[in-house]
Amino acid sequence: MIPTLETKRLLLREISKDDADGIFSCFSNENVTRYYGQETLDNIEQAKGFVDFFANSYKEKRGVRWGIELKGNQGIIGTIGFNAWSPKHKPSRNRI
Repeated sequence: MIPTLETKRLLLREISKDDADGIFSCFSNENVTRYYGQETLDNIEQAKGFVDFFANSYKEKRGVRWGIELKGNQGIIGTIGFNAWSPKHKPSRNRI
């Protein structure tokens, strides 16, 4: 399970199937995808595929992606995360 991170205004939380509409809203916008290196989504089924892709990526330790939610509002307004993530390259806590 992906840890939830919190700021004064935002929750960064695990993306679920219930977020497919929010994923579609973000990634069907050409102003978003032109800088994302990803084709613009055409339908909700593609967004559902993204939800599965994000979950599998974390499960397989290849990446992690959080949904960004404004506190007090249901649904995500975007995503943030790491692609091609390699946990073995994390900094050591014992380093000086």
